[in-house]
Amino acid sequence: MTKLILLALLLSTSLYAQDSETKKVETTDQAAEIRNGGVLDTPALITQDLTRFKRFEPRKSHWLTTFGFETMKYDVPYNFDGDRTNFTARPQELWGARLGLGGSIHLGAGILTTTKVEGYYMGTLFSKTLNGGPDSESVDFAFTKRASQIFGFDVAQQLGFQFEMKTKNPIMGDWSRLIVEPYIEAGVGTARAYNRISYQYDTGPDATAAREGYKDTINDDLTNARVGAGINFTSTEGFFLYLRATFNKYDVVKRHRDTYSQPNGQVATISKNNEEPDLDQITVYALGGGYKF
Repeated sequence: MTKLILLALLLSTSLYAQDSETKKVETTDQAAEIRNGGVLDTPALITQDLTRFKRFEPRKSHWLTTFGFETMKYDVPYNFDGDRTNFTARPQELWGARLGLGGSIHLGAGILTTTKVEGYYMGTLFSKTLNGGPDSESVDFAFTKRASQIFGFDVAQQLGFQFEMKTKNPIMGDWSRLIVEPYIEAGVGTARAYNRISYQYDTGPDATAAREGYKDTINDDLTNARVGAGINFTSTEGFFLYLRATFNKYDVVKRHRDTYSQPNGQVATISKNNEEPDLDQITVYALGGGYKF
């Protein structure tokens, strides 16, 4: 987590605009030039930094949008005892993204409260399908494929405290002003999870050949309650980078499970059932950004 924070500081200083002081206003004395009996007034020349009027005001209320990347591990209760392969209950690693929209209210003294509505999706983005063919130790046909995903919506409430700091850009060598906002949050939501594994191993038509298979499909309807903490790094233009960790308690409202199991040389069994199991607490880590306007 320390490395992620250091990386965030490094990225933010290169992205955020330099906090320049207000330029001095230069004026010239009014001059009068008499031409053809008339008076020609030369207007005063004014040079002023007008960008300060567009600068992000951290101590005001704002709307905001967020987008970030997340990872978590979801417990799957696979259970198969074969001659060539065994599958047991294990956490499945998921990767995905979250999109949010909300608003923050400045309560005074640097204290902010933020309400957001978020949608998210995570799945087995890096899952591999393992295949075997005639060149694999006399295997006629074999494969193992895993697929998992979870998607849902949350409503979250944050309470944070913001303060300003100056940091030096290690690349450009200039100084930038950042608004740092550590916060805590809580949220509730609903989600749906889908997990499936397909396995088959077949060494051919011989009587001594190994033939076994397993397929398990699990659909979960979920409710979620979460608490967590994070930190925002906001630029003077309203763009921000965030790091967050949340502890999620998913409750299975309904689980529908279809299982096909055929250990080597045995009769295949098919089962369908509805369950309401208890899931362990799940930690979700997030890195993302957003814009306050």
